[in-house]
Amino acid sequence: MEQRGNRNTGRARKNLLGRVAVPLTAAAMLVAGLVFLAQPVPQEDFGWVAYAPLPTGPVVLQGLLIMGPWTWAGVALIGIGLLLLAFWSGYRTGRQARDHGDDSR
Repeated sequence: MEQRGNRNTGRARKNLLGRVAVPLTAAAMLVAGLVFLAQPVPQEDFGWVAYAPLPTGPVVLQGLLIMGPWTWAGVALIGIGLLLLAFWSGYRTGRQARDHGDDSR
């Protein structure tokens, strides 16, 4: 009698998906975050009232960075992508140690 399907193919496909999907998703998140960070930051104008007379020309504040929503999204995507890669790496390392029967006690 011939078997219709091998049960191990489904398990192998699931393992392959688990091995490939998580790092590819994390890499896509990292790339998307870098693309968001590469977008030019729009110039912001703001004013204030002070007692001292204001200069007649434009004031350039050195080191002031106003982050827009796309920049925050880029930072969040990079952070989540790095956390996902760290989790996946630890999980795979633990699985390898368990599968090989390594016991460091």
